Amino acid sequence: MAELKENNIVEQWSVLIEGAQGRQKEFYQLIETRLAELQPPALSISQEKVYPSLVRRIKGDGKLFMLIKSKYFDGHVVNVYAENYGKQLLISWYLTQRPSEFMEFMGNFPNFVVLIIYPVYLFMKFYDRITKRRVTLENMDLFDTQELNAFAGTVHHSVVYASNQISDSVGFDFSKVNLTTRGFLNIS
Repeated sequence: MAELKENNIVEQWSVLIEGAQGRQKEFYQLIETRLAELQPPALSISQEKVYPSLVRRIKGDGKLFMLIKSKYFDGHVVNVYAENYGKQLLISWYLTQRPSEFMEFMGNFPNFVVLIIYPVYLFMKFYDRITKRRVTLENMDLFDTQELNAFAGTVHHSVVYASNQISDSVGFDFSKVNLTTRGFLNIS
């Protein structure tokens, strides 16, 4: 189960394209084609139902998103969504981050247990640094941030490219759309 919680969103962008209702499949295919052309390293693309909470999952109140992950990052996912909104196509893009599974697990314990287990975690973190590791929020450095910017930027540009193609096909003036994301990266 994929979750999209508001407090995990660190970057976002959206657009409404008038006259493009019913073009979701074409939009997703354009993104996949563009990413294949750009050949960013180690990406995986899937489509999954996403839920904002466990309660919504139980109610079956989820939406189908395209999830794009970099195998280099543990905990960063770009969530792309397209849905009809009347006679428009709503396109949304979210970069989410979540703590590593270990840190989420640690959050379930009282502080005194964390004080005992945390030194083991620090050793594991140091070991990860000197070996080939997966990047998590807890061990990102400047180069990792650059890689995250390249990953998120590549996906964003692919989403913008697909949005522009859809816009052109329905006569929507895409030149007036603000292309800059909102968040700490401010990708344009």
